[in-house]
Amino acid sequence: MPAAKPAAPKPFNQDEALDKYWKAPNSAIVGTVDGASVTKGELMEALFYWNGPQVLNDLLNQKMIEQAAKKAGITITPAEQKEKEMEAVKRMQLKSVDELLRQFHVSRKRFTSSIRISALAEKIVSKSIKLSDADYAEWIKARHILIRFPESETDQTKKEEAAKKKIDEIAAKIKAGEDFAKLADEYSEDPSNTGENGAKKGGDLGWFTKGRMVQEFEKAAFDLKVGQVSEPVKTFYGYHLIKVDALGKDTTGAEREELKKMIMERKLPMEMQKWFSELQAKAKIDNKLQEPAPKPPAVQPKPQPKPAPAPKVTPAPKPAPAPAPKPEETKPAEQPNTAPRTETPPPPPTN
Repeated sequence: MPAAKPAAPKPFNQDEALDKYWKAPNSAIVGTVDGASVTKGELMEALFYWNGPQVLNDLLNQKMIEQAAKKAGITITPAEQKEKEMEAVKRMQLKSVDELLRQFHVSRKRFTSSIRISALAEKIVSKSIKLSDADYAEWIKARHILIRFPESETDQTKKEEAAKKKIDEIAAKIKAGEDFAKLADEYSEDPSNTGENGAKKGGDLGWFTKGRMVQEFEKAAFDLKVGQVSEPVKTFYGYHLIKVDALGKDTTGAEREELKKMIMERKLPMEMQKWFSELQAKAKIDNKLQEPAPKPPAVQPKPQPKPAPAPKVTPAPKPAPAPAPKPEETKPAEQPNTAPRTETPPPPPTN
């Protein structure tokens, strides 16, 4: 009878290993090299002395955010926690939380805690951000057709002429009533027009705001009305035809909610940094493992200027006989200073 195959080794589970050795005594061996061993006690001592001050800082910051959330009555539901975890996975272009944990050597406990704290802070700050009509007006939804300068042509003038001829032909088709999206799928040389699954996108660029596109493209796009198609626009990439599908200021319903989420995502990082700095400035933080941060000097009252001494009064000399009057001289009128004032703006705040 053939021998049974040995069971496959159990995959390593970092969370299980951490739990096991956390509960073990300090004499437990957590690693070896050529017969030499490292105990849990040695590991804990190294972690404390090497990273203790910084880790304690991180823990104090977490507690500070938790207290702020509790004060504001804000919590994170299991569904919100899962959503934020999957957002982190997608940001890293991975497929699952387990893959993220393996790739970055992070325990699930640490990952879950980090996501929860970040979500609490984000939720607090999001409630304080009020969007105005001006915020929506800075966004448009558009699509485009790109014809690149042909790489086969070495002469720059001929490159531009070839691309211009092709884009003019497409523009003529649009003016004749052909569908912009179908022409984009047929002719556009923008690689992003093909999705991950190979499906064409009709030249759709989605929503974008000022500062996201090259200057020539942006100017042409933001000058268009809904449904209007631009004349050929030349940029570094080639020639474009642009069509605006929607203006942010005119959105309603689900479309406005979609845009609101995008605007918030753009505003959040700066607003969160500002909120966190203000929270730290107000909090009484005592990290006993590092030197206290220097306190700002007390504001001293500005010294009041001493009153100027009274001028001495000397007796006026006797008036001399008045000379004969001279013809009146006319001085030219003093010209006002019309030079523009130059004011230096204050430097941006540093973190």
